[in-house]
This record gives sequence, structure tokens and C-alpha cells, in this order.
Amino acid sequence: MKTLWDGLLSLLAAIATAVITGGPSWFTYQATEAGIAPKWALGFVFLLGGMGAILTIAFLRKAKAGISPTRDRKRK
Repeated sequence: MKTLWDGLLSLLAAIATAVITGGPSWFTYQATEAGIAPKWALGFVFLLGGMGAILTIAFLRKAKAGISPTRDRKRK
């Protein structure tokens, strides 16, 4: 039961990370395409999007293994 709960928590962390980093990245990208934000802001968009993707993948791997988002290994 602990493994299932820890996996669910990691899945929720992955979803939260994707929303927190993906939303601002997407809207900043749209602002640069519309000419509202300067083109150099695209560097920060890709940096934030890349970090969000790395963290989301890490949390999804933990969810698949049943590891809590704040732990390195499974509970005993």
C-alpha cells in the first residue's frame, strides 16, 4: 500500500511540475511570437521548459517505481 501511495504522490508531483513550468513557458513563447516579449526571452523559455521536462521525467520514473518524490529509494 505504501508503494502505491508513494507512486501516486510522485505522479502528482510530475503533473504539478509540468503545469508549473509548462504554463509560463508556453505563454512566454506565445508572447514572443506575437511580438509582445523580446526574442531573447526564448532562451529562458527553452531553459525553463528543459528543466521542467527533466524534472517531470524524473518524477514519472519515481512514480513507475513506487518511490516517494522526496526519497531516493523505496520504503521498507
